[in-house]
Order: sequence, then C-alpha cells, then structure tokens
Amino acid sequence: MIMKKTLSIIATVAAFAGLGLASGTVAHAANTTSANTNANITLKSGNPDEGAGGIILNSAPSYDFGTVTLDGSAKSVSGTATGDVKITNPGVASGWKLTVSNSAMTDGTNTFKSGNLVLTSTGAKAEGENSTTVTTPASVSLNMSGTNSAQVLSADANQGLGIWDGNYTGATLDVPADAVATSDGSAYSSKLTWTLANSVN
Repeated sequence: MIMKKTLSIIATVAAFAGLGLASGTVAHAANTTSANTNANITLKSGNPDEGAGGIILNSAPSYDFGTVTLDGSAKSVSGTATGDVKITNPGVASGWKLTVSNSAMTDGTNTFKSGNLVLTSTGAKAEGENSTTVTTPASVSLNMSGTNSAQVLSADANQGLGIWDGNYTGATLDVPADAVATSDGSAYSSKLTWTLANSVN
C-alpha cells in the first residue's frame, strides 16, 4: 500500500512539472546583423631593371653530341642536354618571348656546309600551381650555317606568369657527308644565343 502511494506521488509531481515546462516555453525569432570588411594586399612585380623588364632568363641548356666516326655518309646524331630553359616572371603582365640563334658549326678551320640542329621540347611546365599558359613548339630547327633564329617559348599578355621550365632536353644534329674530321684535341662548336624579350611582338 505504501509503495503504491509513493509511486502515485512521483507520477503526479512529474506530470505537473511537465505542464510547467510546457507552459513556460516561448519561441522568439532570431535577430541578426552583418558588417563588411576588406582583406587588402599590394603586389609589386620584380625589379624592372633586371632581365627583360623584370622577366628573368635564369638558365639555358648546352648540348653535347659526343664523338662520331665518319664513314662518308650523312648522319643524324642525338645529343645530351646539360641544363634547361628556366624563366621567372614575377607578375609582369606584358607577355614575353624567348628565341635562340646560333653561330656556324666550325672547328676554327672547317665549317659544316649543310645540316641542322633540331631542339625538341616535351612542353613547358610551370613550377607550382599556375593557371597561366606558355606556348611551346615541339621542335625548332637551326641551320648550321648560323643564319637563322627560332622562337622556343612565348606567352601572351597576362600569361606566362611564375616560374617556367622549357623542357628543351632533346637535340639532334645533322652531320653532313662532306664534313671534315677534326684534328686530335679539337671539336666543332656552335654558339647558341638565347634572347628573352618582354614582348610577344
């Protein structure tokens, strides 16, 4: 009997407590306010007196074709590159182009009378995340008389920003059938001149 009464009291108190909670809950609409602020930064390009208007040619490759034994026929010889084209554009919007020219292939006495030096690229790549683009021909050709030049990389205005590797790591050299062998200790050589301009024209 006492157990039943105790249970009844607990039930009644719980019921009243529930009613009190229900009757005391009032919904209110949330109030909000907002404010606008800014996040500012000033960006400066590199030193305009350095390189080509601030755009820098960091490096360019040399090529070695080893030793070739002549047999009276023309040959196409693959070379090994040392270094690569690297260009740094620290935010200069003008666009740019890189060309290469060469002198005649000579050992100081004899000169190649024909043939070409062909440089090949797997495509320019930017270092790090970069949404801009650079135009890279798959190959460029220079005649061994040293009378022409070729454009190896270019970027339109607002393109080619950041650091770019040209990947001009492949090369072939035509050795003409009428090439004269070098004397001991000497070699044929052609000087490559890489020229960077801060314009695409």
